[in-house]
Amino acid sequence: MTYEEIRQLITARMVTFTGIEQARIQYPNQVAAFTPPASGLWCRLNIQHASAFMAGMADKPYTRKPGQIVIQVFARVRTGIKGLNEMADALEAHFAYWSSSDFECIETGQIDAGENDGFYQINVVTRFRAG
Repeated sequence: MTYEEIRQLITARMVTFTGIEQARIQYPNQVAAFTPPASGLWCRLNIQHASAFMAGMADKPYTRKPGQIVIQVFARVRTGIKGLNEMADALEAHFAYWSSSDFECIETGQIDAGENDGFYQINVVTRFRAG
C-alpha cells in the first residue's frame, strides 16, 4: 500500500464523519485557506507515518507501514472541556478498530495539549498499520 493510498483512505474516512460539519475540518495542505470558526469546535487532520519495515519475503519484499492519525480538536479558551471530550469519544467510535483492505486502525487515545493562541486543544490519536 502506498502513502498516497493511505492518505486517501484516511481522508475518505474523515469525510464520512458526521460529528462535526466538514467546513470545520482542516485537511492537510488543502487548496482553500482555512479560517477557524468564530465559535464552536473545529478539527485539524494530520497523518503521521512511522518507519516502514519488512514484514515478509516471497517473490519480493512485503512492507508494513505503521503510523498514527492525529486529529487535533480545538475549542475557544474558557468554553469548557465537555465538548472536546464528546468529540474525542465520537472520533474514537469512528476510527478505532476500523479497517479497509490492507489498512487497519487500532486503538484510539486522547492527549490534552492545553491552551495555545486562544484555543484549548486535545489530540485524538489512532494508531494504524498498512500492508
